[in-house]
Amino acid sequence: MRNYILIFLFLPFISYSQFKDYKNFDKAIKYNKDGNFNKSIKFASKALENSPQWESPKLLIASIYANSKQINKAVSFLLSAYYSDDNINLDGIKKITKLYYENGFYEESLKYAKLLLFKDSVRFHDSREIRMIIKSSTFSIDAINNPVDFSPKNLGSNINSAKEEYLPAISYNGKNLVYSRRLDKNNVFQEDFYVSKLDENSNWTLSKPYFGTLNTNSNEGAFSFSSDTGYSVFTACDRFDSMGSCDLYILNNNSTFNAGKIINSKSWESQGCFSPDGKYLYFVSNRSGGYGGKDIWRSQITDNSFLEPENLGPKINTEDDEMSPFLHPDNLTFYFASSGHVGMGGYDIFISKRKDVLEEWRLPTNLGYPINTFNTENSLIVANDGKTAYYTSNQSGFGLEDIFVFNLPENVRANKLSNIELDIISNSKGKEVVLNNVVFASNSSKIDSSSFEQLNELILYLLKNPDISLEIQGHTDNIGNNNDNLILSTLRAEVVYNYLRDKVSNRLNFKGYGELVPLFSNTTEENRLFNRRTSFVIN
Repeated sequence: MRNYILIFLFLPFISYSQFKDYKNFDKAIKYNKDGNFNKSIKFASKALENSPQWESPKLLIASIYANSKQINKAVSFLLSAYYSDDNINLDGIKKITKLYYENGFYEESLKYAKLLLFKDSVRFHDSREIRMIIKSSTFSIDAINNPVDFSPKNLGSNINSAKEEYLPAISYNGKNLVYSRRLDKNNVFQEDFYVSKLDENSNWTLSKPYFGTLNTNSNEGAFSFSSDTGYSVFTACDRFDSMGSCDLYILNNNSTFNAGKIINSKSWESQGCFSPDGKYLYFVSNRSGGYGGKDIWRSQITDNSFLEPENLGPKINTEDDEMSPFLHPDNLTFYFASSGHVGMGGYDIFISKRKDVLEEWRLPTNLGYPINTFNTENSLIVANDGKTAYYTSNQSGFGLEDIFVFNLPENVRANKLSNIELDIISNSKGKEVVLNNVVFASNSSKIDSSSFEQLNELILYLLKNPDISLEIQGHTDNIGNNNDNLILSTLRAEVVYNYLRDKVSNRLNFKGYGELVPLFSNTTEENRLFNRRTSFVIN
């Protein structure tokens, strides 16, 4: 809750006078400090009876109403203090404008923002804050009049509790959910990771603390999987090896280590996520060299190390804060939260898309109302189907904050991953990916027409990833002559190579291996069937 007392009370400074009822006003201040707001309003009102123009009691009453979200009552006292026929306090009107905007009264915030421009265009025309309120209020009015389809569903008691659950992360195969839970241990609050698995009926099992030694007596949060689940990244604060207040840590085989001084600085680093191709680590930092307070950065991963981070630039980052980066498994759709782009106030969730992985991220789009509201929305993640989204909300549920699931509107969905894409991103670089549906006639390099569906899926992936190079491979079992098998496997690999080469610009080559690289021993017909295959390796 915003503390409007600091905003309103004693601004502007009012000198004391012997005609003012300080006795009742002092009582009002005392009761306000004690949290007895009804009595504070009562005595502040009494103080106004003999001095109806006295601003300080009005500002005190306004602050109490603002903190209790009685916005119109708060504004009535602010207007009485700041606005009259013969005098307008523009600083006060600015505070009214912000109060309306921050609580979702967009018609009113637009009205008073325009009044500021009208009364003092020289002073407010170049004010970024007022210009943003005008743009965002205008956007919000239109968004409310044109709501998007939004039906969030609570994930249930196996995930949520009376405590706070937030920052969900889902594995690329969609079967593991990790999130943060805020715990009270002996009156000390801390964050730990909890994990749930999807059962055979597509229900989330009862969550348990993350296995191993990942959780400590300090805070852990913002977990994220790599595409092959070999590595994960998470945030931990104030550890013995921390380089700043909060650092990024890497989890590998239940072993954790600091991501190092290239990623972590003396500033604040958090909310990391890997790109699906394993080439980049995206994260949030307030380090110097950015565009605002907290910016989104990325570091290229090479030979198990990191290169110097680069800022995502002004299309994504603003003079305010950005957070909660999530790169969808399609590697073309990027979700994040921002308080600096045109939106509905607080943090809104945005989407940015690109045509292929070599293109920069485009200007983001607001996900719309009621996904976004005047409250803070963030921490959105999306499953590999491109439409199933998970996020945190404090709307009605089991406790303070719960995790919800909903289907994204069509226009802000990511691309659904094909089976071939899932196979590619779920395997580490250099590992063979088998084209199970590419079929040839027996002892022939004539390809069956049914093979083209899977090859076309591969083509779509290559078009989105023009920087990837492939080796197309042909393999046989050990039946027949070794040399004949080598020739046949080469011819089959060449057929696939020719089909792809005409449609993509990626660097491709092909090679036949005959019977030299079996997946299984050629001792049974079933094993030999698996060994007769066409596949590829990403170089």
